[in-house]
Amino acid sequence: MPLKFYLEKRLNKHGEAPIRAIWSFNGDRFQTTIGFSIPPQAWDNQAARVLPVPSNHKGEMAAFMNAIIEALEKAVSRVEYFSHLYSVRLNKPTVNKVVADVLAAGGDYPFTQEGIWRKMVKERGRSADRYFEHCMGGKYKLIAVGKETDTLENVVVYQEMFGDHQIWIRPMSVFFGKKKMADGSVVDLYKEIDMSRPV
Repeated sequence: MPLKFYLEKRLNKHGEAPIRAIWSFNGDRFQTTIGFSIPPQAWDNQAARVLPVPSNHKGEMAAFMNAIIEALEKAVSRVEYFSHLYSVRLNKPTVNKVVADVLAAGGDYPFTQEGIWRKMVKERGRSADRYFEHCMGGKYKLIAVGKETDTLENVVVYQEMFGDHQIWIRPMSVFFGKKKMADGSVVDLYKEIDMSRPV
């Protein structure tokens, strides 16, 4: 997922570390605190969740903080889906709006805002061509997003920018998915690149 949570290394005057979020998109990233600080021992780094221990100095409970984290994860997943569906790159104003809406909802998922997010992404339009590089090499141009006729699964239609310029189709979930490399790292199967003048 393009969203990661971690504790800031510096502690505040209460001996607590702010919980931070990083949202990576289009080779850019948005960083923010989520408004909570906790004792470092109350953070489960592997699960990226607050452990069910006594509250922080403000009396905020782990369940409430984890609800915010889960709402942010769901919101990011939805907006990334809209981005892929409309073949549009995300921008910082959209990302800022999504994060602000989730934090303002105070632990509840802001369902009423999804339509606004979708509209913001859709209105960015398809004015620019989008290019991707496969994790093993090779550059491709995204042609369209469509549906498979029998299963109605979302698919991506794309063209290689080398060789015979073949046109390919993959399920959207695979095209925008991840791949575990031999060294154990996990990377985007196809990473979006800036290639205004393809070769």
